[in-house]
Amino acid sequence: MGRRLRLDLATGGIVLFAILVAAGIIPLVMAARVKVRSLRILSLLLGLFAVVHGFYHLASGFQQDLLADAVFEPISLLLLIGLGAYYSKVGVV
Repeated sequence: MGRRLRLDLATGGIVLFAILVAAGIIPLVMAARVKVRSLRILSLLLGLFAVVHGFYHLASGFQQDLLADAVFEPISLLLLIGLGAYYSKVGVV
C-alpha cells in the first residue's frame, strides 16, 4: 500500500504540474506579444505564478517537502502578492 500511495501522490503532482504549466504558458506567451506595458507585466506575473506553483505541486507530489515548502511556496506566494499589488496599482488598462 505504501508504494501505491507514493505512486498516486507522484502522479497527482505530475498532473497538477502539467495543468499549471499549461495554464502558465498562455499568459507568458501573451506577455511576450502584447505591447501595453502594464498588461505585459500582469501577464508575466500570472504566468510565472502558475509555473512556479506547478513546481510546488510537483515537488510536493514527490514528497520533497523541504523543496516545496521552503523554496517554491514562498516564491509562489510572493508572485501572487506581487500580482495583486500591481493589479491594484494599475487596474485594467
